[in-house]
Amino acid sequence: MLVGVGAFLFYENTLPTTLTTNFKSGQKDVPTDSRILLTFSRPVTPAAVQAAFSIQPGADGAITSMDGGTQYSWSPTKGLNDLTTYTVTMKPIVDVGHHRVPGSTWSFTTLIVPHITSITGPAGTPLTSGTEIDPGTNLKLNFNDAMEPITVKVTVGTQVVNLVWAKDDRSATVSTAGIPSGPLQVQMSAGGRDQTGHLVPSNFTFNTGIYYHDREHTTALRYPALIQIPNDEFARDQNGLQAADIVWEYLAEGGITRLTAMYDNAPDLIGPMRSARFISLKLGRHYKGLLFQSGESQATAARAAQDPTPQFFDTIGYQFRAGPPRYAPDNLMITGALVKAAQDNYFSGISTFTIPKARPVLPAAGPRTSINIDEHYSVYTYDSAMGTYQKTEEGHAYVDASLGQPLRIEMLITLHTRESLLNVGDGHGAHIHDYDLDSSGRIDVFYKGMQYGGTWSSTDSHGPLTFTLDSGQVLTLPPGLVWIDVTA
Repeated sequence: MLVGVGAFLFYENTLPTTLTTNFKSGQKDVPTDSRILLTFSRPVTPAAVQAAFSIQPGADGAITSMDGGTQYSWSPTKGLNDLTTYTVTMKPIVDVGHHRVPGSTWSFTTLIVPHITSITGPAGTPLTSGTEIDPGTNLKLNFNDAMEPITVKVTVGTQVVNLVWAKDDRSATVSTAGIPSGPLQVQMSAGGRDQTGHLVPSNFTFNTGIYYHDREHTTALRYPALIQIPNDEFARDQNGLQAADIVWEYLAEGGITRLTAMYDNAPDLIGPMRSARFISLKLGRHYKGLLFQSGESQATAARAAQDPTPQFFDTIGYQFRAGPPRYAPDNLMITGALVKAAQDNYFSGISTFTIPKARPVLPAAGPRTSINIDEHYSVYTYDSAMGTYQKTEEGHAYVDASLGQPLRIEMLITLHTRESLLNVGDGHGAHIHDYDLDSSGRIDVFYKGMQYGGTWSSTDSHGPLTFTLDSGQVLTLPPGLVWIDVTA
């Protein structure tokens, strides 16, 4: 009897090691995320399996040991292609005990899982989740198969939308026209079908936001440019305001306001340009930039000497005088390229700095679509389709002269602070305005047609102001034009 057992074991030891898999050759409708399991009757080294395994057409994947060298799995890294026949080959190898493992070849065909492969915007530009779009943008949903349109349900925000299908039913377009500005979610529900009956297995979600974007050409700067811009009736309409990150408006003299426009990216034409004020020096200090201006008074020069702010005055080869319809003194202009050249050639030692910007996520608040700033003779009106505010001052509706389009303000802030009238007698009038930007005070914030209360504070005399809502949320300034009215 023992002889018989020994003979059987000897015979079994002469047999080759077998290899089996988790599906049959020729199998169809294999899920695209399937693992290929390789089960050996005797232990095999990982190196041997790795060297022997191949799959065509090529697909990225990884082989891992499952059970003491007798079972391995190959898992696709990104999933296999739909409706594709794959051929798997294992070359002949030997196991740990030097038994022969015959080579094997088998094939399988994946099923199709209907899904959205991409979302594209104008001119077929691919959009990734989180990408912002312009108001009224058409979104094209691209599928991996011809769909049964009546079964596909897509919501934009909270509304089910009508899709406009291509003739081949492999793509559909949805319009965002009329949808208010702000965060937006596009979702396709599970359960839709392709034209061969395969089901969409899970929800698809695309997060975006509808916001106005200034698409004009600009020149990137290494640190902010602060450009002094007059705001009287002879200076309007100004060039280059739309591209500013922040425009600060404040009273200068004689009831006339002046602007300090701050840029991380300078447009092709900015101006006109006039002289600085005390507040301009403070803004230059807080926002770590270079102050561009036509000149300055004795009093401003004296103040600048006390707390130096880098300044660039009217210089031949940089600023230039424009012709009609602009006339002196409101015709001193500069280009974005020359702003950068002035920074590079005269103030290359200033450290790199970017005005902090990040799209805020704010809770719903009280609606406010029209705002009066009496001190600046201004009215701001909210445009819900564009998600921006338009400005009228002394009855004049603001336009960016370069674009020929209404000025669109993404966020409006009224900054309340202590205002002083200083008697300097230097030709600007008996008194000039000075504003405290180094302590704290109240703010009113207007964003997406809603009003928020809060405070501003100077936590760093050489760093940007901090804005905090009454809820305790620190307010970030959104991309686009932020307009700050400094008032008493």
